[in-house]
Amino acid sequence: MSALEALGVFLAIALPIHFLVQRQFAKLADPAYLRAHGVVIVSRRAIQPCGGTIGEYQGHPIWAAVRFMGMEYRFDRIQDARARERLEPGELFIEPGLVYVAA
Repeated sequence: MSALEALGVFLAIALPIHFLVQRQFAKLADPAYLRAHGVVIVSRRAIQPCGGTIGEYQGHPIWAAVRFMGMEYRFDRIQDARARERLEPGELFIEPGLVYVAA
């Protein structure tokens, strides 16, 4: 196999994978896609508090509302951290167990 043929095989495999990865990243940057699915936030730096604190849970403040990727969410409930994958569409989970819903 020549170097040109090897390059052709590599491109035939790599290009479709590259385009699939780019398509997934584009979905994750779309607020409508995120709102249609539950979102788990593991770093508080990803959100902006919008409302005042309404309490505290395990040493973390509970804000009345938060903003994530330009979307506003209001506090809804506390949920066990082990159940964070069971979010409904339009919900946002913040460690250690705070669940917000799309406003």
